[in-house]
Amino acid sequence: MEVKIPKTTEEGLDSVVVFWHKREGDLVESGEVLLEIQTEKAEFEVESPAKGQVRRVLKDRGDVVSVGEVVALIEEAPAASSSTEDAVQEVGATVVTPPPKPFVAASPRVRRLARELGVDLTVVSGTGPEGRPTEEDVRGAAEGSRSKTLPLTGIRRTIADRMMKSLQNSAQLTETAWADITGLQDLRKSRPELSLNTWVLVAVARALKHHPELNAAWTEEGIVQHAKVHLGVAVDTEKGLQVPVVKEADTCSAEELQKRVDRLSRKARGGRLTREEMSGGTFTVSNLGSYGIQFFTPILNPGESGILGVGKAEPHLELRDGQVVERHRLPLSLTFDHRVVDGAPAARFLQRVVEMLREPDRFA
Repeated sequence: MEVKIPKTTEEGLDSVVVFWHKREGDLVESGEVLLEIQTEKAEFEVESPAKGQVRRVLKDRGDVVSVGEVVALIEEAPAASSSTEDAVQEVGATVVTPPPKPFVAASPRVRRLARELGVDLTVVSGTGPEGRPTEEDVRGAAEGSRSKTLPLTGIRRTIADRMMKSLQNSAQLTETAWADITGLQDLRKSRPELSLNTWVLVAVARALKHHPELNAAWTEEGIVQHAKVHLGVAVDTEKGLQVPVVKEADTCSAEELQKRVDRLSRKARGGRLTREEMSGGTFTVSNLGSYGIQFFTPILNPGESGILGVGKAEPHLELRDGQVVERHRLPLSLTFDHRVVDGAPAARFLQRVVEMLREPDRFA
């Protein structure tokens, strides 16, 4: 005999199975409560239509059911003289009762949506009253559980190829240091039009003139030390990383360098850089300070032997002459090709950049 969901309201609302009072194999009397269901308005009890044994439970706790839907099968008690206990043992021997599912209190509408989207309500963090999941919670869980395959754009492939080529064809090593920029920050108050990044670029360009071994490239014929500093500046764009090049950056004033970098950055973000503006770099600077990053390991651009990573400037306390004073410092990360230059010369270049940032009057 089939156990069907009765019509509990005039609207014929869907219900949620809240609790089963009987399991498969249990005996039940006619009119005895089998299960409890809940609509969005109230809870109701569903009684057994006959005396017998619960043969099958078709809907689990937490499932959404409609009016007239069959939720269980009742096998009527046998008329034979065999004892009830023997009948139960005979029938029960073929029944496997699964463990009950954890119940999540949610409206039928939310449960139906979860079923349609393939969302397990037991793993959804509810934001509704008493922690109940809402439709928005279910949709959010569905979005978060779906894996995405993003198509590889041309620029993404180019970046990937260049970075893999760089790592495979060079011996990269990274050295780090803090630069005290307390004096530079004071100087910037009188020249607010110039960004901190511009001062770093100026220091790098001029330091490279004193350390040509970092402004160099490895070739099969030998190590080429470039006469000019063509400075690459990493720019984050919607389409990916781009590196426009400021030609002869070592000859630029701070004001001119900033204007050229600003112009190239705008063109990069607008996707309007020419091939000439993106080629010929001899050294690169990558600044992640705006993202709160301190030290990191920048990867060389192919054909170059050095790249300087710039982190976030920050205040810190320092002990000087027995007194605690506030200073400002900047984290720097220098990656270089160890085939072209050894660790000590690279460290001397980095130290010169640090000194120039500490004493900005040298290049102001």
